[in-house]
Amino acid sequence: MNTSPSTRTPRRARHAAGAALALALAGAGLGLGAPPAAADTVTVGYTCTGPGAPGDVQTLALTVNAPASIPQGATAQLTLSASTNLSVPIDVPARAVTAELDLALGGAASGTATATGFTNDQAVPSGSGVTLTGGTASVQLDAAGTVTFTPGTARIHVFGVTVECAVDGTAPVAASTEVTAAG
Repeated sequence: MNTSPSTRTPRRARHAAGAALALALAGAGLGLGAPPAAADTVTVGYTCTGPGAPGDVQTLALTVNAPASIPQGATAQLTLSASTNLSVPIDVPARAVTAELDLALGGAASGTATATGFTNDQAVPSGSGVTLTGGTASVQLDAAGTVTFTPGTARIHVFGVTVECAVDGTAPVAASTEVTAAG
């Protein structure tokens, strides 16, 4: 393996660009099945750590689609998207960014579900905001009642750099599903 300065410099530049992009994406913070409930977009503040992570609170606009209702014991299929107006510092190829987002279950359920599969479907030109789509999670809901889904920790991966972002303060409920009692 050649480790001359001329081969290390491009690698360092790529790592630095990846860290800068992860920083920009972290600045954003980051339903199938039954008929979906009306999806609202919530804004969540995040504090991020990792290479190039910003030192201040950043925001992520997050949309969670959940079924309006499902029968007790069924599985709720959720779809998610996230976006930011924060500009990326470099051109980003399509599918170069991936992410996961934890959702806290509340109301008639407890625990955490992790949405995976987020990516940027389109190339993102330098200076543009980023939208990540394709996030999905499946949650079996065994107790009757209203179940809420609240955004939690996000992990963003780009060019080999991972930034982890924790909710700053209290996140709003992003969606809910009514679990109807088995007849």
